[in-house]
Amino acid sequence: MKLFLEIELITISISNYNMINICTVSDINYLAQGLTLYRSLNNKNVALHYLCIDKMSYDILSKIEDQNIIPYSVSELTNNDEHLNHLKNGDYKYFCWSLASYFSNYLLSSDKFESITYIDSDIYFHHNIQELYDTISNRDVSIFRHRQFDMSYNGDEGRFNVGVVYFRNSVKGKEVLGWWSDAVLHKKYPELATCGDQKYLNNFLDLCSDDEISVDEVGHGAPWMWQLYDYTKYLSEGKVIWGSQEQLLLFSHFSQFKLNGSGYIPSVMHHVFTPMHHYTTNEPLKSIYDNYHNEVNETIKYYNL
Repeated sequence: MKLFLEIELITISISNYNMINICTVSDINYLAQGLTLYRSLNNKNVALHYLCIDKMSYDILSKIEDQNIIPYSVSELTNNDEHLNHLKNGDYKYFCWSLASYFSNYLLSSDKFESITYIDSDIYFHHNIQELYDTISNRDVSIFRHRQFDMSYNGDEGRFNVGVVYFRNSVKGKEVLGWWSDAVLHKKYPELATCGDQKYLNNFLDLCSDDEISVDEVGHGAPWMWQLYDYTKYLSEGKVIWGSQEQLLLFSHFSQFKLNGSGYIPSVMHHVFTPMHHYTTNEPLKSIYDNYHNEVNETIKYYNL
């Protein structure tokens, strides 16, 4: 019996290693979006490691009969890390910010996975997530720009967004992720601690050589960037044009999206970059948001949330 169990555990471990392993973090308020993210990945070879900040979201996920959704309670982390637990009981907002890097590092350090990709729960993939992995190939780290700023920008938000961050289980991938997790957890480098965990990503360029890091190689959207794009080819080919680059819009960050009765508010805050009327008068952009609204509602029905 013991031999059988050991073989079974080894088989499970190998299976996890060969899968696309992503992780996300949320409380109950973003659970519908997090599960919408999962359904959007369009790939049966994806395992979603879901860190639940509250008991309600953990209890709901634990009852879902899908072996590719693996829920974790935040207490699994705080009970084993005195500093993280102290942060939770003190600066709670910063504690929540710290979880993306901490949870990603927690998973990759187990050496059970070929890579870990952290994805914010309010991101949606318009195409198979395999497109991302085909593009970044065997890079150790992958990050995505705030395209509204040029690469010399040094503002509080940082040059990159934490929405999607990839780390390969390599010496360099683990080194960079370990640095990020430790720096955020202990609030190191005050010049980078200006926007939660985000501006720390600026330093990834110094930690990696050009052939170790992938920077912004696929099309992506967000409220702070929609105004940058030419949508001429979106409805026919799913592509946006950014400057001279024509790219498939692979994923979008629906930050500040809010259900509003039978409708929705596309962005309750970030329209300072994209004018609010853009969401209703730009037909391709309206279709992107209408589709996401429908998908979130379908997720709520599907999982009986």
